[in-house]
Amino acid sequence: MTALVTTLASFAAAGALAAAGALAPGAGPPAPRTALVVDAPVARDGRALLDPRLRAVRADVRLPRSAGEARADVRYFAAQGYDRVVVAGPRSTVAAHEAGVAAVRTPGLGSALAAVRR
Repeated sequence: MTALVTTLASFAAAGALAAAGALAPGAGPPAPRTALVVDAPVARDGRALLDPRLRAVRADVRLPRSAGEARADVRYFAAQGYDRVVVAGPRSTVAAHEAGVAAVRTPGLGSALAAVRR
């Protein structure tokens, strides 16, 4: 009986915290979710495997190495309900087109990063 009371009290406390968080001042709609899918060769910076600008981007980033990976990444973000999907590179661009995803298509990494910031 004591375990049941403790469990119910825990659920009540968790519910109260969740409600307080939802009603807190400044709690507005969630920030839009953005995804960036960039072909791995496009995401390189010279000999570095990853352009340093990608480390600071405010988006979920995928760097597909093949057309199959690009298709999977683009479809995943679309299925997860991301507000914006930005693609760069031929594989990712074709993947978005074939999947019918209304992605922002960019020619290169610089323009993709600029599109994410908008």
